[in-house]
Amino acid sequence: MRRGQVTSGSSIAVFVFLIALFIVFYVLLLSPEERQTLLNQTVEDRASGVSGVDVDILLKQNPGILKPFESDVVKHKIDSVSLYLKEEPVTSDLATSLYLSKSLFSQDKRELIFNIDDLDNLDQVNLYFLAVDGKGNLIVSLNGIIIYESKANGLVRVVLPVDLLREANILQFSVSSLGWNFFGKNYYNLRDIKIRESYEMTNTREIRKFVLTEQEKGDANLKFYMFCNTMERGARLRVFLNDEEISSEILTCVGAEKNIDIDKDWLETGENILMFEIDKGDFLINNIELEVEAEEGGYINYKFSITEDKYDEILDKDLEVVLYMDFNDDESKKATLSVNGNEFSLDTDDIDYERFITSYIKQGNNFIKIIPINKFNIDELRIEIEE
Repeated sequence: MRRGQVTSGSSIAVFVFLIALFIVFYVLLLSPEERQTLLNQTVEDRASGVSGVDVDILLKQNPGILKPFESDVVKHKIDSVSLYLKEEPVTSDLATSLYLSKSLFSQDKRELIFNIDDLDNLDQVNLYFLAVDGKGNLIVSLNGIIIYESKANGLVRVVLPVDLLREANILQFSVSSLGWNFFGKNYYNLRDIKIRESYEMTNTREIRKFVLTEQEKGDANLKFYMFCNTMERGARLRVFLNDEEISSEILTCVGAEKNIDIDKDWLETGENILMFEIDKGDFLINNIELEVEAEEGGYINYKFSITEDKYDEILDKDLEVVLYMDFNDDESKKATLSVNGNEFSLDTDDIDYERFITSYIKQGNNFIKIIPINKFNIDELRIEIEE
């Protein structure tokens, strides 16, 4: 090989690189539509996972639950709600009588055991007894800690510190030392020893859920009855729908029907969350019913458009317009469908359904209507143009 001569392999590599670079720049400069045509793949193809088939999606919806309705108002029964903030006392007898004494050579002390079943909701515990007679100081210990040391006479109340209480507790009763009176005796005679537990019973907020179908798209009315078990002045009821407050009022202890108008924009297709909340008192909310305006018969209606160019393309290239529906079970699904007034029946227990509707479509606005005969769920509804 002569010096200075360029090899033919190097020249070819450079030429191939320049061609590849030109193609890359050319593709990048194309419009998205032209680039998709060049690559023979549309955005819809990638979304649906179809390879090698041109797909143009005209309509895509997720209808959810469909069911037939006999009127244009659908009623939803909702379970009752009990709301309260109250104290509930529990009294237990520990002993009928106790005799305590202390002298130089002897001592009588007593222990009583009691249990606390619900420490979490415990508000306070009081010890009660009647000191019939006695001398010296009476000493009361709770779980080894002195909580009372004083002269006692008549009816005595001792507050038991909540932080010292356990599930199983020991109360010890004793009397004080004699001091300089070596040959005397201190004593106490106690009667009717009992404890009173006070529990704070709290249920100030409750949630109820209800599900709306695609057909239930109108305004609604929520009605219920309020019953007062225990009234506290200034008790307030607040009602929330999907985290939005829709009512707030001061309550009276008079049973009455309540009505709350609900705008359709506050409702959602599918699950909705209704919450009732009070700040004090004891109330029962009963006969809760939600009335929602709906399409009579329970039908749904969708609109999709076909441009003049697209309609001409369908005719010129013999393209097909296909209706697809995906379900979530293999139960019976029955309905009457209509595309621009052209009716046909759905009767299947498959998990999907497809039908050519090319002869039913037209240029401009098109309408599809589904009237359910039984209750079923449509996860997804699509109308596509295919080759």
